[in-house]
Amino acid sequence: MLLFPFFPLALASAILDEDCGLELAFLLDSSETAKDNHQQEKKFTMDIIEGLQSIRLDTGRKLSWRAALLQYSSHVIIEQTLKQWKGSENFKSSIAPMAYIGHGTYTTYAITNMTKIFVEESSPESIKIALLLTDGTFHPRNPDIFSAMADAKNQGVKVFTIGITRSANDPTNTANLRLLASTPASKFLYNLQDTNVMEKVITQI
Repeated sequence: MLLFPFFPLALASAILDEDCGLELAFLLDSSETAKDNHQQEKKFTMDIIEGLQSIRLDTGRKLSWRAALLQYSSHVIIEQTLKQWKGSENFKSSIAPMAYIGHGTYTTYAITNMTKIFVEESSPESIKIALLLTDGTFHPRNPDIFSAMADAKNQGVKVFTIGITRSANDPTNTANLRLLASTPASKFLYNLQDTNVMEKVITQI
C-alpha cells in the first residue's frame, strides 16, 4: 500500500474544509500514433486511482474525490462524467473495456469536453485537475489547442501533461507539452516512460 503523507499547500489548506474535495479528469490519447501505448495509458489511469485510494491525510480526514474519464482521437468518447461517479471500483471497471479508436489526433476536442464537464458538474470549492496523456503531436486541422487549454485553466483547472512515448521528449513535442501544462513545468510535465511516474504525479496532486 502506498502512503503519501505530504501535500502541496493548496490541497493541504483545502482539505481542512469539510465540503472541499478533489475532482479529476483523465484524457487518454486513442489516436493512431498512440496505438502501442493505449494499454499503458489505461494502466496509468488505474494506478493513479489506486494511489488515491491509498492516501491518508495528516488531518485524519479521508480524501474526498471523484473522476471523469475521456478518450480522444478524431472524436471524443466520454466514458464517464463527474456526475456518473459511483466510486473508485466502478470507475476502474470502466477502464479495461475501453476500445482503441485509432484515427487522427484532435486533442482540442478532448480539452473542450473536459472543460465543459468541469463547468457544468464540478463543485465551486473543489480542486480541479486534468491529466492529459498525449505524445505532443496534433492533426494539422486540430483547432487552436493552446486557446482551448487557456480556457480550461481560466476555470481553475490545474493541468498535468503526460507524454506517452519517448518521442514526446523531442524538443518540439516537449515545447507543446510544456505550454499545455500548468506552471511550473517541473511539477506538471511528465512522461509515461519515466521511472515511478505514477508516484511522482500522485505526490504533486
